[in-house]
Amino acid sequence: MYPVLKLHKNLAAALRGGHPWVYREALCPFAPLPSGQVVDIHDRTGCFVARGVYDASSPIAVRVFTLDPGEEVDEALLGRRLAAALRSRQGLLDLRTTSAFRLCNGEGDFLPGIVLDVYAEVAVLRLEGEGARALRAPLCRALMPLLEDIGVRTLYERSPDLPGQLLHGPPPPAEVVVREHGVLLAVDIVCGQKTGLFLDQRESRLLVRQVARGLTVWNGFCYTGGFSLQAALGGARSVVSVDTAEPALAAARRNFTLNNLPLDPQRFPFLCEDVFAHLRRGAAMGLTYDLVIVDPPSFAPSQAALLRALPAYQKLLALAMGAVSAGGLLAASSCSSHVSLEAFLTVIGQAASRCRRRCRLLEVRGQPADHPSLPLFPEGRYLKFVLCRLD
Repeated sequence: MYPVLKLHKNLAAALRGGHPWVYREALCPFAPLPSGQVVDIHDRTGCFVARGVYDASSPIAVRVFTLDPGEEVDEALLGRRLAAALRSRQGLLDLRTTSAFRLCNGEGDFLPGIVLDVYAEVAVLRLEGEGARALRAPLCRALMPLLEDIGVRTLYERSPDLPGQLLHGPPPPAEVVVREHGVLLAVDIVCGQKTGLFLDQRESRLLVRQVARGLTVWNGFCYTGGFSLQAALGGARSVVSVDTAEPALAAARRNFTLNNLPLDPQRFPFLCEDVFAHLRRGAAMGLTYDLVIVDPPSFAPSQAALLRALPAYQKLLALAMGAVSAGGLLAASSCSSHVSLEAFLTVIGQAASRCRRRCRLLEVRGQPADHPSLPLFPEGRYLKFVLCRLD
């Protein structure tokens, strides 16, 4: 019924175990196919292994949608998977106090290449690659009844390499105000990073709020100030927010205003500076803080960049540790799937040794429950967040 692509590598067990990707190099030569074509994957003996969607332009030639030879990859399947994903979120999140969450996390919700984030009345869709984009029409038909049931009126698509486009409903407003554990956040759907907000750090931001009372806090790579805001609302004595992008800092100030926090340059300064340079200058002045937060952009966007990324993380973490007062806290994060948790913890230990600080791990976290991953798909476990105490 569908074109058959045969494995020339012994990957059948991994696919049956749940790994959702088939790289082009793992397949026997085959005739050209269009992106979006549903294909069957067979092992070297000719037995059915999986069914997925082909991508002509990606190294990931096939994203697997089902292991059942009797299950079609169609609008009905998309609808079933999306409905299951929504039920999961309704059971895991308090949607009365949180109106921004990930409804579909691609591979983690058995819909590879499909990411959907909800921001109050607006949903933002991200489709990874030509194969997923070929599913746009049936996906939207399956999606809109579910979204309308939870009050979403607008569906907007974001892509890293294409202009955004409106798929359904009224255009998104310039600012969407959402709730995160009751805290108000302004989101730029059209121009903000990723789909507008880093939703995967929601629970880590709450943790910062829980530990910040009475502390002096420094937040580097602050973006729109999520960690800074939660620290301030948690009762921090002061919060210094540093980022190189003035528009992000303007959005951070807006978030403080939304939550009735004073724009006090003494208590809550927002500084448009290079984080590394700021930390070096602070070290020369002997400045330290009770809690230092570093949540940088990915230093390893590809496997090839990993060798350069690990020394860069160590350099940043050593500078950050130098800014932590005796007995203070460091919150450090990495969002690269190419940096494993073990590698990140090793770099933290090396940075502590370089600074001659004793480091104790208090919390080690990954993605929250609305960003699920698969047991045999380590690529899906990209986020690391570590809270340490430095003696």
